[in-house]
Amino acid sequence: MFGLFKSKKTDEIGNVDWSLIAVDFHSHLLPKVDDGVNTIEDTIEILHFFKSKGYQSIYTSPHIMGEGFKNTKQGLKEKFEDLLQDKRIQSIGLKFNLIAEYFLDEEFENLLTKDDLLTFGNKHILVETSMNYDFPFVKDYIFELRKKGYIPILAHPERYKYIYSEKDFMDIYETYKDLGVLFQLNLFSLIGMYGDKVKSIAETLIEQNMYDFVSSDIHSVSQIKYLEQVQKSIFLERLIQSGNLKNKQILA
Repeated sequence: MFGLFKSKKTDEIGNVDWSLIAVDFHSHLLPKVDDGVNTIEDTIEILHFFKSKGYQSIYTSPHIMGEGFKNTKQGLKEKFEDLLQDKRIQSIGLKFNLIAEYFLDEEFENLLTKDDLLTFGNKHILVETSMNYDFPFVKDYIFELRKKGYIPILAHPERYKYIYSEKDFMDIYETYKDLGVLFQLNLFSLIGMYGDKVKSIAETLIEQNMYDFVSSDIHSVSQIKYLEQVQKSIFLERLIQSGNLKNKQILA
């Protein structure tokens, strides 16, 4: 069914024009706040890479979650403003902004009630769920976000085992889409960074026209070389050429 877990074979090689994507809104480039970069030098090197590939705007999206990375909107904004004071950042010539990647756990309810959220575009908000468990309150949060006028973007839907391990996994993805959720592909999924199963699901979702956005989810300088590999992905090229991507609609 849909080629589940079996990567599609192709002799074609893509040659992706990154400038057609233009915006990356899933990255971890604020030093020492989560599992992303540790130094401002790392941030600068990654931003230079994006600039060299024709990107126009980068949003960094540190984790906000109840357990693990207990960041706050105010705390992240203060650290980001400090980062922007560095003249090396200013000289790159990229639009560089702050959002967050929100984990939809029990603690998210408090933030949602207060409308204390880092968003972008037209109240777009980047969210993720547990990789392994289908918590019932997730759909309640999505309903409330939509009711308040937010547009939830689900980070890396291809990575959620609790979805793709089900026989009716495409129906589950469709349910999220019916709730008004937009989908963001992790670029690294297309080269098997998270395993062959995830790669296959990413390819299937591309074939089924499910993705609205692509972003890197880059965490370190060492991952730049993987973006070079992604540039050869025929599936990414097909996605870009499909006209489905909305990245440019959220240029800051």
